[in-house]
Amino acid sequence: MRHVLDDPSGLSPRAAHFLRHAAERAPIDLSDGPTTDELRSLLSRLPDVDVQATLTLFRRTAARYGGLRYPSLAWSFRAAVTFVPVPWAADDYSREDRDAMADLIEHDVAHPYVVWLRGDGRVVYCFTGPNSSPLVPVFPNVDALLEAEALYQDCATWIPVSLDAAPGLAAVEAHVARLTLIREARGYTERWWEQDGFRLHVWKTFAAVFPGSGARWAVWARNRSGELAARSFLSQARA
Repeated sequence: MRHVLDDPSGLSPRAAHFLRHAAERAPIDLSDGPTTDELRSLLSRLPDVDVQATLTLFRRTAARYGGLRYPSLAWSFRAAVTFVPVPWAADDYSREDRDAMADLIEHDVAHPYVVWLRGDGRVVYCFTGPNSSPLVPVFPNVDALLEAEALYQDCATWIPVSLDAAPGLAAVEAHVARLTLIREARGYTERWWEQDGFRLHVWKTFAAVFPGSGARWAVWARNRSGELAARSFLSQARA
């Protein structure tokens, strides 16, 4: 299994370009996690876990993404994130946990949530404050997370688009069928669409991680023509 910076196959050209220009491979220490034998014994005690498939997933994730580091525009404060995929040890699980889990991302800004990897490959977010919090599936796999990050980075050079009386999220979502879904960046709480030189992003992650927070949407245009198309779309959604 080659590192994603050496072999970005499976990623879109946009994501490969983003990694090539914005990412580096940082030295990391993956020795904090359980040994293979310890992990195999631990996973065998979790209900309905395919031990060998999970071991393989965790091993391949570490080999492909371990040490990947880049400044993220998807996170507040433009945090630098580093992929440090370390499977959980027995002490990391509570009595209620039933899924195989691994740490996935470390960041250099104090965020009140963490990003973990499930044994089935899904990327989940969780609030780290007091009281019990849900594990929120955000992306189906690590590549989808990278594809979304590449879109954020790409849109940073585009024109932000809004209206004085912007339509609400429900109105925008009612019109997204007119746009083309960017499938490679599709998540459970995040979606991207594009059409006629503009992109729409609907972001429900924080609303799921922090109940009571609002979901958001944003639009960017590649150029003046895309901006006019975006404004037309938003005006129709508002009508």
